[in-house]
Amino acid sequence: MNAQAFAAAELGWHDFFLAAAGASAALLGLLFVGVSINLAAIAVAERVDLRARAGQAFANLIFVLVIALLMLIPEPDPGSIALGLAVVAGLGLVRVAQNLYPVARGRTGFRNWLQPVRRIGWTVIADLVLIFTAWRIWSSGDVAVIQNLVTVAFVLLVGAADVSWQMLVEVSREQTS
Repeated sequence: MNAQAFAAAELGWHDFFLAAAGASAALLGLLFVGVSINLAAIAVAERVDLRARAGQAFANLIFVLVIALLMLIPEPDPGSIALGLAVVAGLGLVRVAQNLYPVARGRTGFRNWLQPVRRIGWTVIADLVLIFTAWRIWSSGDVAVIQNLVTVAFVLLVGAADVSWQMLVEVSREQTS
């Protein structure tokens, strides 16, 4: 598919990516407020896991924002879009690897590992779908795979909201104890 046909097909997704950019930016602002209010609890040396979770939520929201902004570029080149999506996916996987140790530190037993692995696992799945989508766009200019980005955006947005909420609830419980 040539660049003009790709751009024309991508135009149908404009409103979705505009909404995804707005939602991720709004959630980023809320995350900043939530972390700022609880900064003393999150910044203590013993709570590396909370900082890692906040960082993962932040990264997921930034990645949704970047994906949406990439897809909103006028007259996009499929190769450039594919490269941008692949870079976001690669950075996402690196970020998960960086956060896996602090989140899992001190957890023993299967039950204690289940929650962090579930939360991080969804991010890994989204990044793998993003890599597949980038590869399909790069190799064939297949615009139909743009629908995969809906799944990626939802998984990253819901994952970030889930991690943020769980983190803030945990901090609130600790402060009332």
